[in-house]
Amino acid sequence: MPLLPDLHYTLPLLIVAGTIWIGWRLVNMPAFADFLIATEAEMNKVSWTTKRKLYQDTIVVLVTVVLMAFYLFAMDQAWSHLLSWKQIGVIVTQDEKDAGNKKPEEKPW
Repeated sequence: MPLLPDLHYTLPLLIVAGTIWIGWRLVNMPAFADFLIATEAEMNKVSWTTKRKLYQDTIVVLVTVVLMAFYLFAMDQAWSHLLSWKQIGVIVTQDEKDAGNKKPEEKPW
């Protein structure tokens, strides 16, 4: 008689049985059980916020994120514009690269 007659049935059953055994073993270990009891006691002490306050705080966070995104975009554009000035020359634009590659007679006057 084979040990695993139908692998596609036996393997999932062995995995489920092993998972149940490991879960039962973890929960029944004294240290872990004490941790779960202490966690439940602490969760009972938590004061949960109201739904209205949660909505207000969420709106504040979202507005702050959007404002910061606009601010960072504006700063990025300002610094990009400043650093791409020809006198500064830190950022070379594609137009300046193309103008540098042209022969003198090809440049428009």
